Amino acid sequence: MMKISLIFLLCFLSLNMLGQSFKANAIAGISTSQVSSDNLGGFNKFGLKLGASVFHKVNNGTRAEYAMYYIDKGSRDSKNFFKIDLSYIESSWSLQKSSKGIIYEAGLLFAVLIDGATYDRNGKFDTQNSEFSKYDIGATIGAGIKLKPKVFMFWEISNTIPLFPIQEHPAGISVGLNKGKYNSIFSFSLRYLLSDEL
Repeated sequence: MMKISLIFLLCFLSLNMLGQSFKANAIAGISTSQVSSDNLGGFNKFGLKLGASVFHKVNNGTRAEYAMYYIDKGSRDSKNFFKIDLSYIESSWSLQKSSKGIIYEAGLLFAVLIDGATYDRNGKFDTQNSEFSKYDIGATIGAGIKLKPKVFMFWEISNTIPLFPIQEHPAGISVGLNKGKYNSIFSFSLRYLLSDEL
C-alpha cells in the first residue's frame, strides 16, 4: 500500500509542475475484466481504477493525454471458485478527438504488475502456476462525454497486445500469435478537471 501511495504522490506533484500549457484530471472508476485463453468467458472480475492524467490541446478538436493509475485485472468463475487476481500501476498515452459532443480516444498502455496470483477452491495455486509477466503492454480505445463543465464520463476497452502475453502457455507452446494469456478490460470512469479548460 505504501508503494501505491508513493506513486500517486509523485504523480500529483508532477502534475503541479507541468505549467499552464497542460491541464490535469483526477480519474475514478471501475474495471471489469477477463483473461483470454483461461477457458473462461465473460467480464466477471470487478475492480478499481484510480489515478490522474494530464493533457495538452494539439488543436481545436484534438488533444494528447498521459495518464497514470492503479487498476485491477484478471478473471473469475464463481461456480468453481477459480480466480486470477492481478493488480497493476498502468500508464497510458492517447490521442483524443472531439466530434458532435463525443470524445473519441485511442492509445497505448504500459502496466507494471504489483501483485498477481491464481486461486481455486483450495486457495492460492503454487508459485509456478501463478507466475505472471512483470509487465502488461496493450492498446485501448474509448469514448467519453462531458457531463458538467469539469466532469467527463468515459468508457474504454483495452487488450494486451498478442506479442506480449501476461502468462505463457505451459512448456512455452504457442500457436501463431497465440503465445499465452492476455488481459481484456472494459472500464468505466469519471474524470474531473482539476483546473479551468484551456
